[in-house]
Amino acid sequence: MQKIAIGITVTGAVVVLVAAIIGWVVVPNIIDDKIVEQVRLVNGSETWDKWSNIPYPVYLSFYVFNVTNPDEVEAGGKPVFEEKGPYAYKQKRIKVDLAQRDLENPLNTLQYREEKTYYFDEEVSGTNKESDVVNVINVAFISVVSGVRDRSEALGPFVANAVLGSEQLIKRNVIVGELLFKGFDVRLYTESFIGGLLPVEFSESRFGLYKGENQTASAEYNVFTGVDNSADFGKIKTWDGKSELKFWKEDTECDELKGTDGSLFGPFFDKERLIDVFSTDLCRSLTFGYDSETEHEGIPAYRFTVPEWVLEDPRTNPDNMCFCLTYKEEHCPRGGAMALTGCRDGAPIWMSTPYFLDGDAGYLADSGLPDPDREKHQTLLDIEPNTGVLLNAHKRIQVNVYINNTIPGVNAYRNLKEEFLFPLLWADESAAMDPENADDLKGQLMTPLKIVNIAKWTILGVGIAIVIGGVVFYAIRRKRSLATV
Repeated sequence: MQKIAIGITVTGAVVVLVAAIIGWVVVPNIIDDKIVEQVRLVNGSETWDKWSNIPYPVYLSFYVFNVTNPDEVEAGGKPVFEEKGPYAYKQKRIKVDLAQRDLENPLNTLQYREEKTYYFDEEVSGTNKESDVVNVINVAFISVVSGVRDRSEALGPFVANAVLGSEQLIKRNVIVGELLFKGFDVRLYTESFIGGLLPVEFSESRFGLYKGENQTASAEYNVFTGVDNSADFGKIKTWDGKSELKFWKEDTECDELKGTDGSLFGPFFDKERLIDVFSTDLCRSLTFGYDSETEHEGIPAYRFTVPEWVLEDPRTNPDNMCFCLTYKEEHCPRGGAMALTGCRDGAPIWMSTPYFLDGDAGYLADSGLPDPDREKHQTLLDIEPNTGVLLNAHKRIQVNVYINNTIPGVNAYRNLKEEFLFPLLWADESAAMDPENADDLKGQLMTPLKIVNIAKWTILGVGIAIVIGGVVFYAIRRKRSLATV
């Protein structure tokens, strides 16, 4: 009988050991290997098809800061804003000009351009129409005055007051669709003697913030496919033929091209991981860190957000000083803002977080905007941690116009402070995996993981029960044996 009890116990121990090896080592390794096989950009694969022609909707939604008191602002008063939006544009993204030109290892990298087409979505926009009119800071006028003054301090005021003398600081009754993609009439600029000096944004005598972006292919991306190393999946090797950006101070970390384009990530995330995303809108890479656990369409996810130190004031965080291109440190952007003059042909465009979220309190106070709402204004990525699949994303940035009034002479600036950061609009570029694709991911990953998890604990439980049963059986037989002595 003792041999039977020992046999039962040993059998249970073997079951426990086998369950542990299979459930915690063998099967997870098989699943991991399967994931690694999937996170590769190989022509004809499901990953390739979904990447080259994104199957779920991407939206770019604009919220325009309408100035309700333009006369007071031009007289030196603080602006009063009315946020108007969303003006939602559905994006169609496709990859074009795909090639693999690495002669030594053609499967390791992939070259492509991305073409975006924008369609105004009336349903998502609600009562907001492209035909709406707004009063906004006169970005065309300020950009030209700034550009001319950079060439000649004396010529700047002449152009502002004589050539463009009819222009005002606040441009009234601008049609939203023209402000964004179609462009508004700027023949006053193009037909003057400065016409030949104007940037491409003034082409065809129309100026729009996103004019020329519709149905236009991007600069070329050269990315790692993940075939050689899944950890490099989607990382950008070069952009526009460059491995360094050439926008910021040379030979610094700020000018490094790091990370992916934000649509692809390597697998196997943990909460300590930092991820880099290159943004052409910001002309730089942004670092994201773990924020919290969340879920999307029933799929568990890790939420990553941009830590405050990434856009921290360079006088507080010296690592950010290489993003400051001014000659004097006191003119560097404060926390939460970035001057993009270096990558916008000298235009005085500054990006910031919407409503200066986590930024310098002075910007918010000067602007007159209300306090930000983190849930509405924060940039975030929701990522399935096993596969690295992006489930939900919001890239939220605010466009501001920097007015430099330190050099007097421009009549339109005469009542302004020496320096002022004037909000123009903020945008939310969003994408979310739809239920159909979420169900596919669940079937390929979540369901097998659940089955394995249930099975390994069930088998482990059975094994432990057998061990306990063997021990109990042995103890009972032992007790009876002693009782008969």
